[in-house]
Amino acid sequence: MGKPSNLNTPSITISHLVRTQVVTRTVTNVAEEETYVITARMDPAVAIEVNPPAMTIKAGASRQFSVTLSVRSVTGSYSFGEVLMKGSRGHKVRIPVLANGYRR
Repeated sequence: MGKPSNLNTPSITISHLVRTQVVTRTVTNVAEEETYVITARMDPAVAIEVNPPAMTIKAGASRQFSVTLSVRSVTGSYSFGEVLMKGSRGHKVRIPVLANGYRR
């Protein structure tokens, strides 16, 4: 079944992030074909990276992207951020991200 963080929900939460974890999300386009630029930002204690940085999704099709989270420093509290998808037709998707970094 995999990790609970890979459950395809419209948010990403990792309550016990050790070192680095990759989370996958699947998005489905319910409108006309659109190209999305994907960016991410996060509190400084956790590094965030998305891959691919852009993708085109045809009408009715689904595509996957990955989000890599890495602990930079242990703060004892959650770090907050988001993944932003901006579409060529003006659509915007925001995925909230929360992660709590640990040494082990």
